[in-house]
Amino acid sequence: MDFGSVMYSKSSKQILVVEDSVMFSRILKRSIESTGDFTVVAVENFADLKVLLAEKKQQFFAGLLDVNLPDAPNGEVIDFVLAHNIPSVIFTSKLDDSFRKKIYTKGLVDYVLKEGPANVEYVVSLLSQLKRNSDIDVLVVDDSASIRSYIKHLLVIYQFNVLEAVDGIDALRMVKENPSISLVLTDFNMPNMDGLALTKALRREHSSQQMAIIGMSAFGNNQLSAHFLKLGGSDFINKPFLEEEFFCRINQNMDLLEHINKLKFLATRDFLTGLFNRRHFFEVGNKVLTRYEKKGLQIGIALLDIDHFKKVNDNYGHDAGDIVLRQLGALLIENFEADNANHDVVARFGGEEFCFLLVAENTEQMQQKLSTLRAHIEKERFVLNDGFNLQVTASIGLFTDPSLDIESAITMADKALYQAKENGRNQLVLLDS
Repeated sequence: MDFGSVMYSKSSKQILVVEDSVMFSRILKRSIESTGDFTVVAVENFADLKVLLAEKKQQFFAGLLDVNLPDAPNGEVIDFVLAHNIPSVIFTSKLDDSFRKKIYTKGLVDYVLKEGPANVEYVVSLLSQLKRNSDIDVLVVDDSASIRSYIKHLLVIYQFNVLEAVDGIDALRMVKENPSISLVLTDFNMPNMDGLALTKALRREHSSQQMAIIGMSAFGNNQLSAHFLKLGGSDFINKPFLEEEFFCRINQNMDLLEHINKLKFLATRDFLTGLFNRRHFFEVGNKVLTRYEKKGLQIGIALLDIDHFKKVNDNYGHDAGDIVLRQLGALLIENFEADNANHDVVARFGGEEFCFLLVAENTEQMQQKLSTLRAHIEKERFVLNDGFNLQVTASIGLFTDPSLDIESAITMADKALYQAKENGRNQLVLLDS
């Protein structure tokens, strides 16, 4: 056993594997770490596990546990790992109703049968779900404190962030105060505002592509569930329910929202840089222009072009060019999308050209922001695959006449960009009315 031989990246999450089969453990490790999201620490027996968890520095996101170990043949490893607050999945070769009930009574995430490669794929998918769930806010709406507590307990096992509301009115307040909520679990029979009325109110503000709403009722029937679904509900669960069914329905709905979000990303974002694409820029540009002109704010259009980018591709290869574009894209997202109070819009227009729609109180603020960006790019080190550090510069053209539409303003910004290149590159040129 060698606990010190594994290196972890700051962004990866550690997975504990307790498995006496060296071959199966290696397959798990290779499959899990291939995602790039996790690193694996594996032990083969209960004794080594005790030593590992005694080291306080070990922080595990989840555990994958074999129920039958040579020195712990009766599942002793389960209670031991759960006592360390590690969400866990168990491997087993048997499954019956009493064993399934025992699993969920203990608060385990899930069980996996040792049957073949498909089960390994399921484990990897399950870990990815848990990682995703840790960033999802869920609202549980029920007038019964005991039921809310029970459902919250189940959701916490699956790593969701859980909020609670006592009725529909309280739920609407919670959603307004917490716009990150993307899943609502609501009972039907509640005072003040029931689940049906809540669902109607939520759907007026949040589409099924933005928020999943799952109804729950102890008095459910086909007519009630059909009515709920027609009002915009995403799914319906009769109480009492099997924990296994509950988790499956929750994850199916979250998988659907995630798939929709990925499709939206692909439709509006540039695949290489993660920035908005040209199409999205034009779709939202005129809307932003109209909105902020009414507020008396200054609007500017800027074009940025990487200087001598063809030489980067010619001298270092197109892979190096892609690295420069990706790193610059991350820099632009950090500076113009994160904590973006004015909702500036930045897009990759193609090749090494980027377009900005800027909102500020005056032209000087926009000039300062773009000048700071230009200086930052000049100082940035773009690290290629062979470790070589590459430096580039950028030229920027800015146009600030609000009387023109987006297309005409881009044409004028392009003229300013041309002047910047003619004047020697690595500079900002302002062209105004």
